[in-house]
Amino acid sequence: MDLRHVAVVVWALSWLGVTAAYVASALGDHVPTCVPHLTGCTSVSAAGRHGAGFFIFKAAMLPAAAFWIVYWVLCGHWLRSSGETSTRWRTATVATGVVGALFFVLYTTFLGSEGDLYRAMRRYGTIVFFGCTFLAELFLAYRAQATLGETRLVRIKVILCLAVLVEGLTLGGLQNFVEDDDWIENLTEWHVASAIAFYPFLTWLIWRRSGWTIDFSTKPPPGEP
Repeated sequence: MDLRHVAVVVWALSWLGVTAAYVASALGDHVPTCVPHLTGCTSVSAAGRHGAGFFIFKAAMLPAAAFWIVYWVLCGHWLRSSGETSTRWRTATVATGVVGALFFVLYTTFLGSEGDLYRAMRRYGTIVFFGCTFLAELFLAYRAQATLGETRLVRIKVILCLAVLVEGLTLGGLQNFVEDDDWIENLTEWHVASAIAFYPFLTWLIWRRSGWTIDFSTKPPPGEP
C-alpha cells in the first residue's frame, strides 16, 4: 500500500463528505438550496445537522479526522527525509496538525447535539481545528520552501495559505460594517474549509514530484513460505 495516497483520501473525504451532506440536507429541505460557496446561504455545520446529511457528515468526517492524523505524521517523515534539519519545526508542524485533527473529532462528535455544553464543545472544536490546521499547513509550506526551494507547487501552497489569511481578515473586518452578517461568516467558513481540505492534495503532488515514497507491507513469519 502506497501511504502517499492518505493525502488524497483526506481531501476526498473532507470535501466530498461535506458536499454530499449539504446536498442531502438541501434535498430534505433542512437548509436552503443554493451554492453556499458563492452566497453563504447556510453554514458547513448546518449541512450536517439534520436528516440524512447528519449521518453522511459523521460517516465521512470521523474517518477524515483519523486520516488527517496519519497525514500529518507522514508529513513529518517527509520533512525529515527531504533534509529538514530543524527538529523543532518538524515537531511543531506534526503536533499542531494532530491537535487540530483531534479537535475536529470533538466538533464532529457533538454536531447535532442540543445544549450549551455541546454548543461550546462544537465552537472550540471548530476554532481549534481551523486554527491549528491552518498553522500546520503554513509551517509545512514554509519548511517545504526551505528544503525544496521556490517550486511551482510550493508557491501554490504559500499562495493558498495567504489567500485564506487575507480572506479571513477581510471578511472578518467586513462583519463590523454589515448588520446582517451571517452570510459573511458562512461564506468564510465554506471557503476556508475548502482551501484547508485541498491543501493535502497539493502535498500529494509534491510527494509524487519529489519521488518520495513510503510503503506499508506485511511479511510472513519466519519459517513460512
